Amino acid sequence: MQRIYIPVLVIIVTIAAACKKNNSTTNDPNNVPGLPPATQIGANTFGCLVNGVPWVPQGSNGTNNLSIDYDPGFNNGIFNIVAKKITAAENTQIIIGIRDSLNYVVDTKSYMLTKEGLYGAYYFKDCRLFSGDSMTNIIFGSMTIVKLDRQRRIIAGSFDFSFTSNLCDTIKITNGRFDFKF
Repeated sequence: MQRIYIPVLVIIVTIAAACKKNNSTTNDPNNVPGLPPATQIGANTFGCLVNGVPWVPQGSNGTNNLSIDYDPGFNNGIFNIVAKKITAAENTQIIIGIRDSLNYVVDTKSYMLTKEGLYGAYYFKDCRLFSGDSMTNIIFGSMTIVKLDRQRRIIAGSFDFSFTSNLCDTIKITNGRFDFKF
């Protein structure tokens, strides 16, 4: 009888040792393959899907491919993010920002993208699309500040926008996320 227990015990121990805890966040809707995680720790990350394709800053033409400007003293607080993808195959810029009243954000705050709104977006690849341009048709746009920690100097949030013009195809930016120290 002991001869049966030993092989069974060895098999059970081998199977148990091979098992690993699944720490995957694939069920998390914010986890998108090819994009940085949606964090709120000042990780200095930016990413989004451009027409369904992962887009993150990369490359350089002598300037930073990712930068943030935050000025609490101008227009009651403004910020601007510039992200660039500069490769042999692509030269693209995405710029998003809030041009007024960031100092009044105390909790999660959402901004809608309109031609006259406080939130602006710019996309440049083969042609230029700017939310404030009369030639650009805004289909949808929003940005949400999910964390603004002035003591630790962290700003994090999410964004989505979609627009077109007579000169450009429709650009859909989805699953956008940013997390910066400023």
